[in-house]
Amino acid sequence: MMTSRHLLASGLLILLPATALGQAPADSASRRLGEAVVVGNRLELQLLTPQMGVERLNAEKITEMPALMGEPDMVRALQILPGVSQGVEGFTGLYVRGGENDQNLFLYEGLPLYQVSHLGGVFSSFNVATLSRVDFYKGVFPAQYGGRASSIVDVRMKEPDFERWGGQMSVGLMSGNLYVSGPLRRNATALAIGVRRTWLDAVTAPTLAILNAVQHKKGKKTIGHYAFTDFNARLDHRFNASTSALVMGYYGHDNLKLGTRNFESEADEYGSSQPQPSTRFFEEDVNRLSWGNWGVLAAVRHRRALSALQATVYYSDYASTYRQESEYQTDLDAPDTYGYNRSTTRNRIQDAGAGLDYSWALGQTYSLKAGAGYVHHTYLPEALTHASLSNADTISRQNPGCRVQTHEVYAYLGQEVSLGQWISASAGLRYVAQGERSATFSHNWEPRASVRLRLTEDYSLKVGYARMHQYVQQISNNYVNLPTDLWQPGGLRFKPLRSDQLTVGLYGRLPRNIYLTAEGWYKNMRHVLEYREGVSTLNPDLAWDEKLVEGRGWAYGMDLSLTGQFGRLEATAAYGLMWNRRRFDALNQGRSFPAKFDNRHKINLSAHYRFNDKLALNAMWTYLTGNRLTLALYNYPSIGTDFPDAPSADPPAYDEGAGLDYYSSRNNVRLPAYHRLDIGLTLNKTTRRGRKGTWNFGLYNAYCHLNVLTIRKQHASDGTSGWNRKFQTLSLLPILPSVSYTLDF
Repeated sequence: MMTSRHLLASGLLILLPATALGQAPADSASRRLGEAVVVGNRLELQLLTPQMGVERLNAEKITEMPALMGEPDMVRALQILPGVSQGVEGFTGLYVRGGENDQNLFLYEGLPLYQVSHLGGVFSSFNVATLSRVDFYKGVFPAQYGGRASSIVDVRMKEPDFERWGGQMSVGLMSGNLYVSGPLRRNATALAIGVRRTWLDAVTAPTLAILNAVQHKKGKKTIGHYAFTDFNARLDHRFNASTSALVMGYYGHDNLKLGTRNFESEADEYGSSQPQPSTRFFEEDVNRLSWGNWGVLAAVRHRRALSALQATVYYSDYASTYRQESEYQTDLDAPDTYGYNRSTTRNRIQDAGAGLDYSWALGQTYSLKAGAGYVHHTYLPEALTHASLSNADTISRQNPGCRVQTHEVYAYLGQEVSLGQWISASAGLRYVAQGERSATFSHNWEPRASVRLRLTEDYSLKVGYARMHQYVQQISNNYVNLPTDLWQPGGLRFKPLRSDQLTVGLYGRLPRNIYLTAEGWYKNMRHVLEYREGVSTLNPDLAWDEKLVEGRGWAYGMDLSLTGQFGRLEATAAYGLMWNRRRFDALNQGRSFPAKFDNRHKINLSAHYRFNDKLALNAMWTYLTGNRLTLALYNYPSIGTDFPDAPSADPPAYDEGAGLDYYSSRNNVRLPAYHRLDIGLTLNKTTRRGRKGTWNFGLYNAYCHLNVLTIRKQHASDGTSGWNRKFQTLSLLPILPSVSYTLDF
């Protein structure tokens, strides 16, 4: 016989699909209460549902975590979960169960986004002030999701307030944001707007001006500018109690410019220390990078007591541009000594889609979801231009890129059935067809299934399987994934990336309401793309698909977590174990090699202690086995056949210590282990006008452990016989204090 607790949790099972379709509760108070109930019982639901590898975070949980530079970040909150690697320190990478950073589908209220980072990856593009909740899937994916191989990040915006105007403003060290929401027509039409912008450009401008004033007498100038902006808007309208509509839009953009200018001023000739108005020569090198997404989505929803129907249309546009510019003039009095080199790389993806989703539930025993849709993709994988001027001769080369247009048609059916209290199961099937023309379509079926067996009142055992296909891949030839990395439509010239994942899990409620989650998993990936060895990504003479090779990858491991609440203390301990490998016939002599983020062990310990309603303390400790990189430990002479027997052997003197690098294998060096402690303090204070104000103080990397970012190889003279190789570690982030203030109104 079910207890009242089980009935509550089972009832939530029916509410969840309706919430996912955006049904509007009767008022904002009940909406907040409903969210609190769902979040509060998510661990209990793991015992009662067949879902596997799913996590839910709300905005409050994200803001409670210690933040880098005082910026709460949704992606950083996901990075601490077991089975997820952060990639490189300080960047919002997301490497899920052996996958790559491009294998995560980010949906913003259903709108797909391709680039979700600011400042080259330091901050994510999601303004936490606008978020309601985040559903993160890394295991058995529901049938309605597809398009990525490793994870789904389903981000939901806050509903506008239909009763009164209000909002929130926040000020931090790097940026500020504003969120306002309220009715245009009470209980019928409501609007929500969120905007965030950095002031890093305004803060650094005076510093650059002072620096350049000092450097001017030396004939040097530093060029730098960075700014990011994101904007969110949502308009909701209720036609009646059962039918509603929404229109939402998103805009996010970054601009970065870095460079130097060298010149010889007249001060050098006449010995004056004062800056002079003219120069005899100059040379300037500037790199410019811009990237961003924008998109709009409209949806109409209709619900009845046991069913819901939603129709959606959307348009999404992503673009990145990278420019390298070099200008010089050896004699300002001679125009023919002017020259330049300019290179530009562009990458763009446009999606226009429409879909229909239906859900139906029969009591507490059966639920069904079905849907279909169409997406038109337009890819510009790579557009290269190069122009140069030297000695009055102009050279211009360009590869305008191959604009690729594909059609995607999909349909899915998912069911969940409960056979009493002890057994439940879910099964789904997704069909995807994609291609340039119907005759060249790639047809793929994606089965997903999971079964839950209730062992006792406190323990459940689950088994699940999921297949996913990915038709576009972002490929990086850098150690750090950057917005300049190009998205390539791999499902055309190559087969689409395919992943198959098998998961087995044990879920339990231990004494003192400590919840246990243990999942073992194996993932196999086919048709993974990588750049050929030695190829230049900026070579305009090669088509984009001629630069790529195809291979496979596999990963397996275990995710373990314990969560409990002990009075005012909430604590979580999480551990991840993983092996992650790749194999390409055309790379590494056809031998398998460890992936770049083959992080064997990962530990996260977090605690949140609430002293009272005004004061709370957060702490989080992270440990991670080091990343891998490819490093030439050996050198050998550029002529002859001699080869050193050990890494410490001296290279030949006539090569001045250089010789030729010898790479024994790909990703042959593992960096030292990564670990840090983050601490945050939250102080709530009520203003004189009765508004809630919140101070957040934080320490990132509290004990200032300089984690190794990469290793650089150098040659140095030993003073006697020639040159020796030396390896220098480079670190990025020391201890970083932060402060931010948030005001609700």
